[in-house]
Amino acid sequence: MAMAMRSAMVGPMADRDGNGWVTCAQGHRHWGRHGAAGLLAYASLPGGGTGVLLQRRSWWINYGGTWAPPGGARDSHESAMAAALREAEEECGLPPAAVTVFGVLTDDHGGWTYQTVVGSAREPVPVRSTSSETSQVSWVPEEDIAGLKLHPGFSERWPVLREALQPLSIIVDGANVMGSRPDGWWRDRAAAARRLRDQLIALAARGLGSLPESMHAPALDEWFPDYVLVVEGGARSVAAAHGGGKGQGWPANRVWVLAARGSGDDTIAEAAREIQGCRLVVTADRELRERCLAAGASVTGPGWLLSRLGNARR
Repeated sequence: MAMAMRSAMVGPMADRDGNGWVTCAQGHRHWGRHGAAGLLAYASLPGGGTGVLLQRRSWWINYGGTWAPPGGARDSHESAMAAALREAEEECGLPPAAVTVFGVLTDDHGGWTYQTVVGSAREPVPVRSTSSETSQVSWVPEEDIAGLKLHPGFSERWPVLREALQPLSIIVDGANVMGSRPDGWWRDRAAAARRLRDQLIALAARGLGSLPESMHAPALDEWFPDYVLVVEGGARSVAAAHGGGKGQGWPANRVWVLAARGSGDDTIAEAAREIQGCRLVVTADRELRERCLAAGASVTGPGWLLSRLGNARR
């Protein structure tokens, strides 16, 4: 998520109206009157592999001595994302701006939920115990986690969360998507591309509540993908006006407008092959679909994306 958006979500220190014990519909006691949230942050380790930020709980608190992502009670005004980022900063000294959120997994106990926010950091930034509730903090190698004494809730969710330690990128065939709706795109291709870009920016901020059935991705409940909008021909100027490029990192609004150097199909197929993590290509072009599937990406048609542009998350 964009740095400015993250800062706004964290905001000033809350009044902690979420602190307190509640009993869920299953008869279990949980900390957090409005539910709880935690941050599962991951980063590439210098020696190779993936490190996951975990904290060891102090001996005197519930499940003392166990390892889990930083987390805690949500306040009444907070989203799960805001609460998770705040807790990671308070307990581990992790700056919220260092994390890009890609998804949320919800564990619903009936009247009480724990939401794990999954996000990546460019590098394993220095962290430390900044709370009396935390005895140790570390970027733990992914393969070592199963051997630790884990918090029971985290242990149960870890198999699903482990599959989510990768970003999701949606690659949009701009010409194909624009040609799929009769909004006068043929009169001004650049203007149509700008409209599509702006709608993607809004969608990136809202997130997705579901992915196409054709998408091979971990079973999370919410997704916050990065988007690559590939433009060509008369729409190429939108990429220049948008500025930036993936060489300088993803834009803050999470939509990278890429002007095809030649064939738009070739550029899309190359992006599907080279971008890391889960990739979803949006196009109805049959030959291009086959090329992207061969590159290991998933594919869906423009109708799926168009149904979500300008609408509430679903």
